[in-house]
Amino acid sequence: MLIFLLIIAVSLIALVGWIVLSQRQQKQALTVIDSRIYAMHTQGKAIEPLEHSTGQSFGKLLRAARGDRSAVEKWITAEQYRGAQPLTRDEAIDLLAHRLDASRH
Repeated sequence: MLIFLLIIAVSLIALVGWIVLSQRQQKQALTVIDSRIYAMHTQGKAIEPLEHSTGQSFGKLLRAARGDRSAVEKWITAEQYRGAQPLTRDEAIDLLAHRLDASRH
């Protein structure tokens, strides 16, 4: 009977040790996977700012669009081809910013 209890005790100790060891390995694997996922979403190289999207006028339009660049691009394109003679991109941006300032005052 004593031998049977010793075999059961050794089996239980081995089972508990195996469970604890496997949980540690899973936690370490998750840490590696998490850092790898984070690294995939980071930027690898710096993006140079576009010349046409800098400046005070474009910033005013971007604030008016609440940060939605696609809306600002739609406004600029619509303004460029609104009249009989097409405007340059910079002229359209300045005109839209001036019109925005005039509507707020």
